[in-house]
Amino acid sequence: MLCFYTVTIIYMKQLRFTRIIFLATLLLALQWGLALPIAAQKSSGSIAQGFQADNSKGTIVAGALVSGKPGDEHSVQLADTNSASRIVGVVDSDPLVVISAATKEVQVVLSGTTNVIVSDINGPIAASDKITASPIAGVGMLATADSQVVGTAQTAFDIKNSQTQIITDSHGKQRTVHVGFLPLQIGVAFYQAPGSNFLPPFVQNIANSIAGKQVSLIRVLITSVLLFASFIGIAVLVYSSVRSALLSIGRNPLAGGDIRKSLYQVGGVALVVLGGTLLACYLILVV
Repeated sequence: MLCFYTVTIIYMKQLRFTRIIFLATLLLALQWGLALPIAAQKSSGSIAQGFQADNSKGTIVAGALVSGKPGDEHSVQLADTNSASRIVGVVDSDPLVVISAATKEVQVVLSGTTNVIVSDINGPIAASDKITASPIAGVGMLATADSQVVGTAQTAFDIKNSQTQIITDSHGKQRTVHVGFLPLQIGVAFYQAPGSNFLPPFVQNIANSIAGKQVSLIRVLITSVLLFASFIGIAVLVYSSVRSALLSIGRNPLAGGDIRKSLYQVGGVALVVLGGTLLACYLILVV
């Protein structure tokens, strides 16, 4: 009888422990089940910064492409093809994170995903296409030439759910375009069209970043050749000096002091040449 009670108590304790494990597992599953949708929702948000709105080119609304106002780094205006090199981002009325929350500011998405106003004025837009500023202020279009882009299309542009507008092009002819919203992964960068430039895209991006503007191909080429020639000249100079120093020490070990002094002088000359080359390259890119 005692053994029966002992077995029963052990069984009840195990059952209670099993229930506790089951309830804990259920609670964790519910917690993860609720947390995952929230995390997914937050991960699709965007980070924005507040700018003063300059409505001289038109009213700035949510989804519009904006560029920096010349001479005022704290203000933005609707972007078009003339100001494509100054694109800042896309306006969002409800971003996930706002860097500045001052009054009378528009929130411009700098990173993340948001909806942007686009048109098919430069051709149909497919997923993964690059979007740049169009002739219509605040409206994006497909990037087909070297230009500054605001981001990458996440889906194809649905013409069926867009609005039709009639515009007049630069030749005075009327054209019918479709305008609508498109989810865009924001990432302002310089887009190099395939086959338009034999330079690697990162070289052009570095040159644009240093100059703070779009740099022509000829300037990038001159800078690249100058840097390459400078590095080759410095390498030859240093190699020759070190080789001569080693030979001299082998022939006359007592001349070590003079040889070190000569090497220091060669190193100083190399630094001066390198500094002058970098300065010349910077002036070529900026001026």
